Amino acid sequence: MEPRVDVFCHILPKKYDAERWKRASKTNFVKHSPSHLKYVQGGKSEEQENVKVLMDLDARWRMMDEFPGYRQVLSVASPPVEAVDPDDSEYLAKILNDEMAELVAKYPDRFAGAAASLPMNKPEAAAKELERCIKDLKMPTLQIFSNVNGKPLDLDEYRPVFEIMSKHNLPILLHPARSIDHWDYPSEKDSKFIIWQVFGWPYETTAAMTRIAFGGVLDDYPNLKIICHHSGAMVPFFAGRIKSMYRMLEPLIVAERKGRPFSKPIIEYFRSFYADCSTFTTASIECAVDFFGVDHVIFGSDAPFDFEGGRASVRECTDAINASRLSAADKTKIFSGNFERDFRLSAKK
Repeated sequence: MEPRVDVFCHILPKKYDAERWKRASKTNFVKHSPSHLKYVQGGKSEEQENVKVLMDLDARWRMMDEFPGYRQVLSVASPPVEAVDPDDSEYLAKILNDEMAELVAKYPDRFAGAAASLPMNKPEAAAKELERCIKDLKMPTLQIFSNVNGKPLDLDEYRPVFEIMSKHNLPILLHPARSIDHWDYPSEKDSKFIIWQVFGWPYETTAAMTRIAFGGVLDDYPNLKIICHHSGAMVPFFAGRIKSMYRMLEPLIVAERKGRPFSKPIIEYFRSFYADCSTFTTASIECAVDFFGVDHVIFGSDAPFDFEGGRASVRECTDAINASRLSAADKTKIFSGNFERDFRLSAKK
């Protein structure tokens, strides 16, 4: 089978996880953790297959060996580093990034690269750590989350991170962040039935994309490559509504931008984003390709977060792409070509 590089799959390195749990009493990372990790009130279960693959390399090798030609770009699992106390986030980010870089160096046949993680609740430290990750650790990408403890990404304090990624022409992985206490109805304190994660996360990504587009980030750094999780979230499916509503209401948006005009049609800002394939159906991936263009869609599965420890995600993403109406050349772009172009690394082992 032709090479496939999974640019959006997760891991939880042991040293980082241990150091993080030492600080659990003064963090919010438990409530921000995905439901399928079963982290509850400071206790954790490692019985699920997805947790095994997340934390145990032997379990990961068994999963990966089922897919010839398959490699990964590692990114840390939710919650983000900034879910810990600001006094600890810089320390933990360095531990995490060093550990991720060590994994790539030790297992290059398995891992094509790793995403940097930053203490985004300490912006100056985040920019400094990003430069270290790019220059010293040779990390080809960065993972950021859709908000920083509730603060939007278009704030001026985060501009240095976008500036650095733009300067180095490296892609950003945009992962959603939303916790169980982000209620769905004002009459309730918490979100029920995992709505906060299953449906709330794609909304969070969409909101972040909109703030990045309208908040001037893409005007200031037009060459940014931001790969949005879950096939670009709500944007491809709602493209017609986006185009219609914002065309009608553009004067209101310009006013919110303090009179700063748009340099191109609003819909084109959204088309400048990139998307992975972690929605697992041919229809959703074709929808993403139709909206963003095949050059902006990259293989990414969200492994190992499924009931088979990543096997279902990798298999269903692959099958959905292969079953699509895309040409063989376009499928190759999604599996490996776009990765090689944007990450500037080889897809082959």
